[in-house]
Amino acid sequence: MSELSRFQKINGNTLKIIACITMLIDHITAGIMFPVVRSGLYTGDLTIDQLNFIYMFLRGVGRTAFPIFCFLLVEGFMHTRSRLRYALSLLLFGIISEIPFDLIFFSEEEIFNINIVEALEANSYLLMDQCNVYFTLLLGLLVIWGMDVAYSFCKEKNLHIVISWLAYIVIALLGCGIAYKINSDYDVWGVVLILIFYLLRKYEFIRILAGYFFISQLGIEYWAFPGFILMALYSHKRGRNLGNLKYFFYVFYPVHLTLIYIIRCLIWG
Repeated sequence: MSELSRFQKINGNTLKIIACITMLIDHITAGIMFPVVRSGLYTGDLTIDQLNFIYMFLRGVGRTAFPIFCFLLVEGFMHTRSRLRYALSLLLFGIISEIPFDLIFFSEEEIFNINIVEALEANSYLLMDQCNVYFTLLLGLLVIWGMDVAYSFCKEKNLHIVISWLAYIVIALLGCGIAYKINSDYDVWGVVLILIFYLLRKYEFIRILAGYFFISQLGIEYWAFPGFILMALYSHKRGRNLGNLKYFFYVFYPVHLTLIYIIRCLIWG
């Protein structure tokens, strides 16, 4: 046992919980604090500079979540018993999450109106121009799935390795192109991060370093560094079998977005 392996005690379920908590902090900040201050409804004693510092810090905390979800998606892909069911779950919850996602982050009119239908109608010119993170994860899953199929086919037919890599490039470009076209959350950056975790999966710490270097080029994503430390401490174990409770992690995304929107409307509507 290597010296570092003694510290690898964090299982997959723990990583998911950490990702959910940091995502919640991020979304509360973006979904409540930002629109309230922007609308001039904040009446406290903090200055604009202080509010901006708090806002940037909390959003920075939230940068931890997405890389962990990408990392665990690759782990899940390698161990799931049904890749089709995995993909369909991402698609289903992506569709379910789209309305609260749009209302929380992209609405400009009626942002404190608890009547969701009226809020959607008022923002119809803005909404549905982007897709939530589930679609990015789904595209990443489909891309690495396609690569896995291409690799198996080329190996079975004894085709030259160059053919495999050409297939990889085509599949990756297609997935990135779709992510860009639908404007999914993290779009091309998210798909490529998933690719890095997948293609370098046999090189445990290199993929973590490469993933951090890549995503840190995007805005304040360098704040995601703690998440990559946690990945390095991953035990390669899923944790306790949660049974149907595993869907809690799928449900958490649309439910917490909806609750943030409701709370925002009840307090300031």
